[in-house]
Amino acid sequence: MNRIDSTSGASTQARNTSRHAPRSRFFAFAALCCATMLAAAGCRLMQSGAEVTPTDQQFMLTAASVGTAEIDLGQLAATRGSSPEVRSFGEHMVAEHTRINAELTQLADTKHVRLLKAMDPANHTLYSELSHLSGAQFDREYMISQLHIHRMGNSLYASEAAQGEDRDVKAFAARGVPVGKEHLQHAAELAQALGVSSSK
Repeated sequence: MNRIDSTSGASTQARNTSRHAPRSRFFAFAALCCATMLAAAGCRLMQSGAEVTPTDQQFMLTAASVGTAEIDLGQLAATRGSSPEVRSFGEHMVAEHTRINAELTQLADTKHVRLLKAMDPANHTLYSELSHLSGAQFDREYMISQLHIHRMGNSLYASEAAQGEDRDVKAFAARGVPVGKEHLQHAAELAQALGVSSSK
């Protein structure tokens, strides 16, 4: 990272680098905060008429919100990505999470759970930040966000598959576990190809 020397004239490139450097850290922070914020939102939105426990409701609400974020972010990547691979990955995320959300919606209907298909605040802010980027910088930051979001999402699905209470909701989560692992592996491989460490 370029450092700005206050005692000498800093180049425009150095100033720009300094201005944008915190973004990667912000994207990571936003993705990691997502689980906590969604959990709090889920607790506030527990529905008395639902035919599943609060634990299963919270999973369904969170999974729907994460899926919506993945669709919206994938659409953004499909149009703003500079790499054909990043655009293709974005399109794949749109297709996959549209399918997953449709299955979740059908399940929610049978359990009388009303899903709120909107991004949580953290991912909404992430989307806004990414929408101002372009070129290789967009590719890099989008893939960093995908690593974090899929790690969080995979943990969410694995936890429900192991500890959920409703048989049908647990089965849905269990089907999603290998899919999420595949998405994360694909994201890690693409990130590596772009020079991004999978440990980001």
